[in-house]
Amino acid sequence: MTKSRSWKIVFYATLIFVAGLFIGAIAGPFALRTFLRPPTPAEMGSHILARLHSRLSLTPEQTAQIKPLVELTASDIEAIREATTKQISDRIAETNSKVAPFLTPEQKAKLDQMDAERREHMMRHAPPFFRPRRP
Repeated sequence: MTKSRSWKIVFYATLIFVAGLFIGAIAGPFALRTFLRPPTPAEMGSHILARLHSRLSLTPEQTAQIKPLVELTASDIEAIREATTKQISDRIAETNSKVAPFLTPEQKAKLDQMDAERREHMMRHAPPFFRPRRP
């Protein structure tokens, strides 16, 4: 293999790698918001019901009887997710309030700033199950 040909191969391989990085950086956040978000209660209920229907060969009458139970369960699961997220946030706030008396005024201001940054980070970058749903 000639020297110029090997440089071309390295150049093209590098170009493909950089293009992949660029596309990943652009498409990654979109994919997270679209595909890795928690399902809504309606989506969850529909998925559970479809799975039960296909795996258990439910009759239409059975499906109609089970559907309200599955919908209620999906709503309960969503409420648990929201309550858990709130408990975590409340616990962090409680810890910060217990830590604050030991800090100087400058440190307290920085702690408040850190907490605001944490909340902002959670809204933008946290795994979807730990983020509050946006309306």
